[in-house]
Amino acid sequence: MINISRLLKVRETAQDVEKHHNKRAHEVPKHLVRYANSKVPMVIWNITRKCNFSCNMCHLDSALEADSDELTTQEAIEFIDQMASMSVPLVSVYGGEPLTRDDFFTLAGHAHNKGLRIILSSNVALITKKTAGEIAESGISYVGIDLDGLAQIGGDMDVIAGLEKALPAMERLRDAMVGCGVRITIGSFNLSQMPSIIKAIENTGLKRFAICQHLEGKDWKALKEERREIMDFLIDYAMKNPEMEVVTENFYADGVYLLQRVAKHEPERAAEMERLLAMQGGCPAGDRIVNVDYRGNVHLCPYWQSRTIGNIREQKLSDIWSDEENEILAMMRDKTHYLKGMCGRCRRNHLCMGCGARAEVMCGDPSEEDPACYAHDSRAAKRGITTLKETARNSR
Repeated sequence: MINISRLLKVRETAQDVEKHHNKRAHEVPKHLVRYANSKVPMVIWNITRKCNFSCNMCHLDSALEADSDELTTQEAIEFIDQMASMSVPLVSVYGGEPLTRDDFFTLAGHAHNKGLRIILSSNVALITKKTAGEIAESGISYVGIDLDGLAQIGGDMDVIAGLEKALPAMERLRDAMVGCGVRITIGSFNLSQMPSIIKAIENTGLKRFAICQHLEGKDWKALKEERREIMDFLIDYAMKNPEMEVVTENFYADGVYLLQRVAKHEPERAAEMERLLAMQGGCPAGDRIVNVDYRGNVHLCPYWQSRTIGNIREQKLSDIWSDEENEILAMMRDKTHYLKGMCGRCRRNHLCMGCGARAEVMCGDPSEEDPACYAHDSRAAKRGITTLKETARNSR
């Protein structure tokens, strides 16, 4: 993800990050985890397929019933022990809906006792006052609220109505001293409503939100123009509202686009931003994050389910992750040497790394150019955006 607000405000400098460069990942402050120079990945764990909603935008293979082959409680506990022995810096728990698992708090409590940092992604429909208290007691300090289920009304996406439905659960979490933010799906169906949606977020009292763009059923040209419109709005908003934390998902080209915007007017500020983006390292799939599904299959990221690099029922995660003979892992950890096409030619590919999942779907090759890139230098130039070096030179 790209944290627009933190990058714009330069809340941490490259020098701040370097102080923690050689620390073990679990020793790095939470807000700097994305910069950790660690061989141990953050884990995105889909602990169940079962969900209390059936959303037409779901990319998680969710269903109204749990899969018969889901990890058992004992298998899940053993996996938690594996992650603890690796000193995994962060575990993001997804579903389906994680709270549909009867043993969820047993697992969360065990993870907390093992010293793991856990954040929960939930649609919050199941969060009662009691549940909010149990979330806090289990050591979970943050809940990311996925509004899709609450916002899909009669097949349409109504984010404002979804926020209203989620508000009681937000209050319960706040009362339990658990932080929360929302994840908003934006697409052609609600792009024109963005100002109203953001205002509705402000009215809830939330201080953080993430934007995920709906990708299915789009031609790439339309999607890129839509992404530019989304980013221009979010950057302008973040500049005017420094108290709100604005985050985007799915596109690491967002960092490059943000850099181009800032470089046009503030080259010195952009230079520090570029250093931070380089330290973050672009798309972390197969390098700094890994996804484990409800059957124990290990994937490079949650959006790349077509590739499985192992299964924790058969091998320890540490062995799967450190397999030096795995060609796709080797590529993801040295990706700039493999990138082709537009991404291979881009002078800033080390800040983004493209998207192997999208490239493989479109071209059959994960090292090919990202078909959704909207921030490549040559295309940006056509829109009157100069590069960082050019801007710095012109400002002298």
